[in-house]
Amino acid sequence: MASRHALLIATESDTDPALRRLTAPGADARELAAVLSDPSVAGFEVTTLIDEPHHVVGEAIGEFYRGRRRDELTLLYFTGHGVKDDDGSLYLAMANTRRHSLMFTALAAELVDRAMAGCASRQKVLVLDCCYSGAFPAGKLAKAGTDVHTLERFQGRGRAVLTASDATQYSFEGEAVVGSAARSVFTRHLVAGLRDGSADLDGDGDVTVDELYSYVHERVVAEMPRQRPKHQSDVEGRIVLARNPRWTLPEYLRHGLASPIADDRLTALEGLRRLHRVGNDLVRERTAAEIRRLVDDDSRRVSAAAEAWAAETDSATAEPVEMGGPVPVPVAEAQEPVPVEAGERVPVAAAGPVSVEADESVPVDTDRPVPAGEAEAPVEPDPSASARAPAVAAAPVVKPRPPVARGGPKVAAPASARPGPPGRVLPDVTGQTPFFLTAEGNFLIAGLLLVLAVIVLGVTRGQAVAGLMVPISLIFWFFVGKGVFRLRRQRK
Repeated sequence: MASRHALLIATESDTDPALRRLTAPGADARELAAVLSDPSVAGFEVTTLIDEPHHVVGEAIGEFYRGRRRDELTLLYFTGHGVKDDDGSLYLAMANTRRHSLMFTALAAELVDRAMAGCASRQKVLVLDCCYSGAFPAGKLAKAGTDVHTLERFQGRGRAVLTASDATQYSFEGEAVVGSAARSVFTRHLVAGLRDGSADLDGDGDVTVDELYSYVHERVVAEMPRQRPKHQSDVEGRIVLARNPRWTLPEYLRHGLASPIADDRLTALEGLRRLHRVGNDLVRERTAAEIRRLVDDDSRRVSAAAEAWAAETDSATAEPVEMGGPVPVPVAEAQEPVPVEAGERVPVAAAGPVSVEADESVPVDTDRPVPAGEAEAPVEPDPSASARAPAVAAAPVVKPRPPVARGGPKVAAPASARPGPPGRVLPDVTGQTPFFLTAEGNFLIAGLLLVLAVIVLGVTRGQAVAGLMVPISLIFWFFVGKGVFRLRRQRK
């Protein structure tokens, strides 16, 4: 599993008296740190900075993002005051921040954005639980309006940004404070959703950034209608922040498994298979136990479906073949030559084509009876067949004997009639007469000419002559067919 790192920053004590009079974060950062560092929940390596000056926090953020790998998950959290100056620039207030010198005593949001942009991680999460304010001279309106545009300030590839609010809730006009800032409940619901797993909205055992935002947004708006959390994400896939430590089988699946109707149990089985595919290791372990329990179901359909899944899973988790080594292939065991009795047929091995060693002058038929005293041909399996197909019983091999003379000198067969592929004899196709020059071809051509003559006479001389030629052509075609049949039978 890739490493997970979190940097939590909180400012409770402010040097500036005006900031000190406003609502400050309490123990939010400490509670979030406890949840994120819990190995049963999130398993982050957490660093917490509370009431540190801006230069210490800036240096810590630079080190936090430096040297990260692409697969590492980073989470930066800040709770405190966000101050927007007259030019629209946003600063995060630290312990030494003064409103009249934000550039030199506060942490500019632009610097945080540049540090995130230089990080190689493709999963960077930024959580801002800030109450924003506007700082500008008395009697002068802010140039950029009341919106902070937090999401636009932290756009970038591989980032997910969650912010508790995106508008100024109060402002400084000289020394006077206009408006009020209620205590944010954003972090409280954030911690609750992670701690008890209630933010696992789809029930797959994992809490993603999108699920956590949806969970927090719904509860924050219900409790504080004026507070509107926002979220933006530009990452590949999903970012899993934590696992659900209290995961149990969803209620609809429990009801389906307990149903006396087989179709309901089949539907629940499909739900279990989906959770096993998308869930974490805890979910996969529990869903696998439920599916294996269904193997003994009294319904044949349910039992067969569960058994098929179990067989498929067992085959997928079987020990794989060592990479880089040879894959063992079963090879047929060598057998001793078996003598063939007279009249017995020589079977051909099913593993593939066979090669026949025989006298070239006489083609060998491997499927005919072998008379007593006649040459016996050894039948051997193709050497390459063992690599293409499973091992089978090898064909019996007979010992050859000297060839027997057959009434004349031995004349070698032409190359075209010699065995081509093993076990087959190719016919001699050289020097064959074209079909239209054979007797059958001549008969057919003559018949076609007669039909053509009938058509021409019917057109030029009338129907009477055509009617006379029709029976003549039928008689002719009868003798044509009879002659062709006789010639073919004589050739056979």
